[in-house]
Amino acid sequence: MVVALGFIVNRLITYGMDFSLLRSPWVVVGLFGVAVFEGIGVVGASLNYYALVRNVSGIRVMRPLAVLVYNIANLYKYIPGGVMYVVGRNRLAVETEGLSHGKVAFATVLEGLIVAVGALLVALVLSFEHSFSYIRQAALSPLIIALVIGVPTLIALLVYFFWDRLRHKFKEFFADVDIIKPGVIVKRLGVALVLMFFWGASFVAVITLLGQPMTLSLALTIVGLYLLSWLAGFLAPGAPSGFGIREAMLLMLMPGVVNDSVLLSAMLIHRFVTVLGDVIAYCFALIYERAATYRMEVKNEHV
Repeated sequence: MVVALGFIVNRLITYGMDFSLLRSPWVVVGLFGVAVFEGIGVVGASLNYYALVRNVSGIRVMRPLAVLVYNIANLYKYIPGGVMYVVGRNRLAVETEGLSHGKVAFATVLEGLIVAVGALLVALVLSFEHSFSYIRQAALSPLIIALVIGVPTLIALLVYFFWDRLRHKFKEFFADVDIIKPGVIVKRLGVALVLMFFWGASFVAVITLLGQPMTLSLALTIVGLYLLSWLAGFLAPGAPSGFGIREAMLLMLMPGVVNDSVLLSAMLIHRFVTVLGDVIAYCFALIYERAATYRMEVKNEHV
């Protein structure tokens, strides 16, 4: 993350940024609309996770509680380390009778895999030619070659030496998890594909609001390249919400596709918009949970 931030600062010094468009009230209103759109997407992701927990556990989980817990934990991703983002969801097990921590953890791991696969599929479909061309050129870099060979080798060695301990821990932790049906995975992946596409579209909206001429073909390519960058940040360990990683990937993948000055402004403004979107999603979830609790209390009083 530190290296990525250094790369971003270098680009900012080289090209500079132009925020003059933010003086337009229409642009500001449009960006706020994108933030609301992002918030709705996060709420949609929380509903997908709620369904996944029910699929995994077979337990009737309260939807308002699941949505609220998911969105609270979603704000934890801005804490460096990425641990609280996962741990925070275990509140769902604490407040739901019969739901184990193992099933919540399994649903969290499964959701992460589904989201990663969804982002990769959309990215490859929409920007395969551009991405492949870039990867083919980048493969000539000794650093890239070392990372591609070294990281999987290191992971394989760690798994080999700690296999017995890892297997025992996984069996112990996921002992009460039932085998999930393939149809459930397909359904949850379908929702993830839609969410990934719309999150990529939000970046296109920000770029367009900042003055980038747009065509349908260019928009689809940008969605694909943005999702590749998002995926890199998502998979990077320790970086809060992929901060620095995503931006560095955008700067590497999109020169020549998007105007440099627009890209620099858009990437930082979009980061702010996504943070605002996460806060809006939390507010939606809180209102939903409070309204559901109020309805339940009124119903109990009448009974």
